[in-house]
Amino acid sequence: FAILSVVFLSIFNLYTLVTKPNNFIKQINTSQTLIGLDFGDKRIGIAISDKTKTIASPVKTLKRKSILKDINEIMSIIEEYEVGGAVIGLPLSLNGNENERTLKTRKFGEELNKKIITTFYDERFSTDVIFKELRKNSFSKKKINKKIDQMAASYILQGFLDNAKLNKL
Repeated sequence: FAILSVVFLSIFNLYTLVTKPNNFIKQINTSQTLIGLDFGDKRIGIAISDKTKTIASPVKTLKRKSILKDINEIMSIIEEYEVGGAVIGLPLSLNGNENERTLKTRKFGEELNKKIITTFYDERFSTDVIFKELRKNSFSKKKINKKIDQMAASYILQGFLDNAKLNKL
């Protein structure tokens, strides 16, 4: 049932699209991966796609320092995983409007875009979905807090990849 819930919510995420994933993916080399980022005030969750751009996997959670230091650390991950583009979760309000967190995320995205092509993807509910699924599966709050950001990044990136595959048909 947990998997069905995540699949349903991934499909829901397809309808809350911020960019056209298929067009974005066409801009990068076919042998490159994508990086998914869940940008927060204290941490950045990081996920990487496989080279076929089918599956997103959580990789790491960075403790935030400053935008430039964060980007430098992300760039080393980008080199390690041969990343061609970045998908950044965009924290819109429930009604779809932008807010203060959205503006901070956009500023981060503008800086990262100086190093690698970036796009945004709606991240509404991503952290909540992951938290609830992990609690249902009896994970402790301590374990959840260690992994939630990278898992949210994976959820965001997977939604993006699923949308791209769906729009290819």
